[in-house]
Amino acid sequence: WLSGDETGPMPRSRFIDFAREPSPEPRPTGARKASIYQLSPRTSVHRLPYRLYLDSETLVEPIHDLTSLRRGDHCMVGLNPVRKVSRLIDATFTWLASWELWPLYHHFVLADDVMYVDDRGIPRNAEGRAAMICEYSNTPAAALRQLRELGFLHLWRNIAHFHKLPLHDYNDSRHIHGLLRIVRRYSDSERDAIVERLEHMLDKHESYNVFTRNCEHIANATTLSRTTSGSFHEHAKVPVTPTSRTWVSPQVPHVFFTVMRFFLQLVGTYCLYRLSFHCCNISLVWPWFDEARHVKREVFLYHLFATAPVALQIVIQLARAVRSLKHKRRSGKITYDIYFHLLGKEVARAVIVGLATSMTLVFLPRLMHEQQLTVTSSGVLLVFAYMCSSLTYNVLASAGTRLLWRLKHSGGCQSPRKPRDLTVDAAGWPSVMRPHTSREDEYFRELSGSPAAL
Repeated sequence: WLSGDETGPMPRSRFIDFAREPSPEPRPTGARKASIYQLSPRTSVHRLPYRLYLDSETLVEPIHDLTSLRRGDHCMVGLNPVRKVSRLIDATFTWLASWELWPLYHHFVLADDVMYVDDRGIPRNAEGRAAMICEYSNTPAAALRQLRELGFLHLWRNIAHFHKLPLHDYNDSRHIHGLLRIVRRYSDSERDAIVERLEHMLDKHESYNVFTRNCEHIANATTLSRTTSGSFHEHAKVPVTPTSRTWVSPQVPHVFFTVMRFFLQLVGTYCLYRLSFHCCNISLVWPWFDEARHVKREVFLYHLFATAPVALQIVIQLARAVRSLKHKRRSGKITYDIYFHLLGKEVARAVIVGLATSMTLVFLPRLMHEQQLTVTSSGVLLVFAYMCSSLTYNVLASAGTRLLWRLKHSGGCQSPRKPRDLTVDAAGWPSVMRPHTSREDEYFRELSGSPAAL
């Protein structure tokens, strides 16, 4: 099959050689073709609502239909450091990302429109060739080959390179549930400018750096670079550089803050160890009830390094989410349904996760004395309390959202009335409160793919 003779059955392995792209097939006439997988009963025909990205501001859309992808779309999947080693490992990372259990993502940009998906699950463009993406990436097998042929120094300086590869290498008929797209609105001319910028980056790009030049940096730079007037740069004249204001990666500060919180809580663990020498009284929670000055100091330092970082992170995330959602609601980018869904989800996260973790850390010194917990077990609870509560909330929120969404679209949960801000015109396209221009109507069509899907 890899040699070009595709008459036989497709091999069980999905790892198709990049250099030997499957031969183009004639494009079907009329509407876009629905593949076997798209009609599979395992696939949900209802689109799940938006979610917020790590920065608590960017909207992310789960993709359920590959034919809704267009050139210039900024997409992402769960970051898999051992990609293509095992199909089970790849499926695990995509599943974790779809349920918000894996907070790190790999980003890429579509270079082609996905016009249809053939019977083998391969997304294809208008010419019938495999739809391509552009990204910084590498695989363990390619890295070992590079190490063996070019040496360790070359691998260290070029751990990943910017290149094109087929979309089906990430998302075939078994892994589409882990594909996400950043919600942005582009016209056809802006999408063409993004593709031109990608071609320029393919010809001239610098080495990969996880902190200053990673896959998210280049995806944001190629899809967000605009002039002060709001129009896209002419790519051939104004190339994207690391000095651009769009050369950003929200994952980097998120990881930095998580690591910093981890080390601060390790210091809080040492303060908890110091508190283990004191007797059990109310001063272990509220230090101002004790007359001993050293007890007050130890309890204050414990809460400063253990409780304060978690509470600060919860407050910052909630404030950023509320501000961003209000701005998007006022500008008409989201409807009231999406606004209240995301706002309720983030408020519930702050109340449940923040309150549960903060109360656990506040009463942990006294709990350690009353329950005779060891310092090691108390320290583990201190460091991983926020992470465990956050992951538990993500699972429950995702499961509840999927269940309610299925009930709503299956007729088991009917809304008593339509949203006040959502109207449908004669063509079946939704609109928000304020009137839209023709360009904004085009944006809604690009985002939805069809009136029924939205």
